[in-house]
Amino acid sequence: AAAAASEAAAAAESVVQRRDQRVAGLLALAADAAHNLTDGLMLGAAFLTSWEVGVSATLACLAHEVPHEIGDVAVLMAAGFSKWRAIKAQLSTALAALAGTLIALATGESEAEALLLFTAGGFIYVAAVDILPAVLAAKSTPAETLLQAGALAAGIWMMVLVAALE
Repeated sequence: AAAAASEAAAAAESVVQRRDQRVAGLLALAADAAHNLTDGLMLGAAFLTSWEVGVSATLACLAHEVPHEIGDVAVLMAAGFSKWRAIKAQLSTALAALAGTLIALATGESEAEALLLFTAGGFIYVAAVDILPAVLAAKSTPAETLLQAGALAAGIWMMVLVAALE
């Protein structure tokens, strides 16, 4: 009887664990859709500002989004999605980027700067509350810390360079 109870408890724990993984996958999809909506707002506003700003924003977005989306497919697969179901689900979140772009274009040129500021603030917020604490919490060697600081400085330098070339 004790063995049966132990097996039942293990089975129940497995069901809860699978459910939690599935919920985590669905939450990742919702978060990615919100992220993609913000990307779309930024892209639409960037093209309203000028062709050059739009192309620059598109290239920066692609450089970020391609590895991000691949990582999200891996998260969904870990949450129990099949490979093709994860890819299709991830592609469906791209519709939010299209919606964001259409919203930005509908607001017109007069609101483009405000949308760019809004989306830049959102990206800074994500970096400040999600990425930075994880980096600071990690046990890094002095060499790794120096490398991270160098990467941060390189990113800032690239933004200054893009701003100067616009």
